[in-house]
Amino acid sequence: MSPTVAVPGPQFFSLRADVRAASWFAALGEPLTEGDHSDAAAYATALGFNALEIGQARDWPDAERLLKAPDWAPAWWDREETLRQQLLTEAKGRYPERALWSSLTELTTEAGEVVHGKAATAAARMGNAAPASIHVAAGAASQAVYHLALARLTKQTASPFESKFRLFAAGRWPLGVLESRLVLF
Repeated sequence: MSPTVAVPGPQFFSLRADVRAASWFAALGEPLTEGDHSDAAAYATALGFNALEIGQARDWPDAERLLKAPDWAPAWWDREETLRQQLLTEAKGRYPERALWSSLTELTTEAGEVVHGKAATAAARMGNAAPASIHVAAGAASQAVYHLALARLTKQTASPFESKFRLFAAGRWPLGVLESRLVLF
């Protein structure tokens, strides 16, 4: 039997606190703030998209329509996925595999419970949300927590995942890159 290994680093403790303190989905449909624009620009730039406009979904049906639009920029998703794989490889080299996976699983499970409730509350407050959209929103937020955990475990302070998490923590939902716009809800 192998010895029990502690959660990899204090990053998980502070991230758990950040997850609990975040204003998940509370600003959906509200006008974008200067901070939203700043975090969105930092996120886009860190992914290598320097000249993106910042767009906004007005309500749940608008967000759902945008998510189903055929003209999404796959480079955005590909860049996030490439970075995620790089960070995961680095994290696997730093921490015992069992401790890493156990910690990531516990963190994302806890985050998923928090964000699903917050997404459901936001949908009820605004109305007109398809039930599946609540799950999509919660999944996107949980994924943002997972991405940020990898960035913090590997000490990547300039990661786009920091900016993306700040957008979620401020109550936004970054929907992705559509044509030449980073769309926030």
